[in-house]
Amino acid sequence: MPPESPSRELALSLHLSLLETLKQLNRAEAEESGGDGLETAEIVHLLRRGALPAVSEAEIEHAVATLVANRMADALDEPRYAWDRGRTVGRRYAITTDGKAYLAAQLERTGRIG
Repeated sequence: MPPESPSRELALSLHLSLLETLKQLNRAEAEESGGDGLETAEIVHLLRRGALPAVSEAEIEHAVATLVANRMADALDEPRYAWDRGRTVGRRYAITTDGKAYLAAQLERTGRIG
């Protein structure tokens, strides 16, 4: 079997980042976080604790930009005080119906997500 090309490796890495980011956004929505969505730094922190310990903030910024461009996530720009965080949160990202459908399709296709 031939080795994977660098572009294929990058595509697989991006796909994994997209799926893991969607999982975190879905989890945040399910837990009904007071700030409606997650900031980029929060997503990075959660992913580093779990499936992607070496992920960079730039990679996640690229992933959320891709998700927003494909309507799988919404960017929430209005500042809001989040009681659960004890501070005002800035730009956050929340999963959309399309994002949930994509997660469900991945689960059905692979039998698991990520």
